[in-house]
Amino acid sequence: MKLTLEITKKGLRIRKEILNASGFHRETALDVRGMEQAVVVMKKEMTAMELVNAIHSLKDLASDLLVHLAKICGPCEHCKDGCPYEDDETRIHLPDDVLEQAGLPRKARLDMRIGDREVILSEAESFDLRDVSPEMKELFQQTNICLGELDGLLAGGSVIYGG
Repeated sequence: MKLTLEITKKGLRIRKEILNASGFHRETALDVRGMEQAVVVMKKEMTAMELVNAIHSLKDLASDLLVHLAKICGPCEHCKDGCPYEDDETRIHLPDDVLEQAGLPRKARLDMRIGDREVILSEAESFDLRDVSPEMKELFQQTNICLGELDGLLAGGSVIYGG
């Protein structure tokens, strides 16, 4: 079951029909986990079968989200010179004292532009593939998701999922 809920001043209220469809009963204690861009609510205590079913449900959700991203990004078309996004570490690193002199945080991500007889480094203003963990990039490559398209979507910051 999927419904859209709104966060109010009092917080988030989960409707009874969602709880009932999930097999939660009035007296069930819940384990609520806040994760990056997600909240997961599970029974605090589960039997082996309940845990197996919870794992299956979360696997299905992860799969659905991955399929959605794959549809948005499209397939990797195997660039003729190889994927330019395959190499994981093309980051620019400068010593902390240099960053400090420039007024940048120690862990700043840097972008590079080439000017007329100069190289211009600046703090990155948007997300890109450098912000995606190596494990997730590997998963996207294994599922043939175009990393170039994903990089553009990350930089653009547009909403690509509507629930």
